[in-house]
Amino acid sequence: MEIITDISLPLALNRPVVTIGTFDGVHLGHQAIFGVMKKHASALGGDTVVVTFHPHPRLVLNQHVYLLSTREEKRSAFAEAGISHLVEIPFTREFSQHSAEDFIRMIAGLIRPEVFVIGYDHGFGRDRKGSINQLYHFGGEFGYKVVQVDELIAGNHHVSSSVVRWLLQEGDVEQAAALLGREYTITGQVIRGNQIGKLIGYPTANLYVDDPNKLVPSMGVYASRVYHNGRTFNGMTNIGMRPTINAYKLTIETNIFGFDEDIYYETITVQLVKRIRNEKKFGSLDLLKSQLQNDRETAARILSFSNKPAEG
Repeated sequence: MEIITDISLPLALNRPVVTIGTFDGVHLGHQAIFGVMKKHASALGGDTVVVTFHPHPRLVLNQHVYLLSTREEKRSAFAEAGISHLVEIPFTREFSQHSAEDFIRMIAGLIRPEVFVIGYDHGFGRDRKGSINQLYHFGGEFGYKVVQVDELIAGNHHVSSSVVRWLLQEGDVEQAAALLGREYTITGQVIRGNQIGKLIGYPTANLYVDDPNKLVPSMGVYASRVYHNGRTFNGMTNIGMRPTINAYKLTIETNIFGFDEDIYYETITVQLVKRIRNEKKFGSLDLLKSQLQNDRETAARILSFSNKPAEG
């Protein structure tokens, strides 16, 4: 996949089939759009082009939002989806003032699309006031076709980034995965903790996430998988304040099953599979150790049903 960040000149693309959006999470709704794009591109012998923005517009406009995917995670998801070209537009306050018409004209001049594929609720331009009707209107002038993709429902939920965020904040990583099309992951660097886990026989990899806007799900204990240097391990992850030792600082720490290596300051990815229980305070480290044994057995049972092989 070619990543394009310079939008100062028209791009040399072949019969582009284009979509535009923030695509946070690259969930099943986004993937449905990509599927339609690839069908049209295949018929035309053209390129698939995703136009997105960085940073996320809401962050630039001081409308805070916790993000499902970092810039790197989105890029990886686009590539895995088979997109041939990614255009990242630098989003600024000045850029946010472009009207819908200005925005369409800019994209038409930059990419010269043959087909626009758009989600059912897509808005663009200043205050997201641009609508699919405006895209249709300018299609005649710029010679492109517009294809609208219908709303997607998974289970009882409308598939959207906001719904996935809500599910994760409720700790329902299973339903979130059903909308994402994969389990939710958090990537970061392993840092040193207070070594209490090691002391009681459950050493943990403590994760430092350098993107402060990355969404961290609800506090609790989760069955998880850990990806490190091309290997996959089973584990259990605690997200919380560690009240038993009066730490009271949010941490993400994972006990990796069958793993005994020094990976401080290395990068791992933690995939959250199912929430096991709430975080709670125990009266002693012995009681905590007993609960951790139960948690490990529960996590192992949950993960044993997975088709994904793990080393631990």
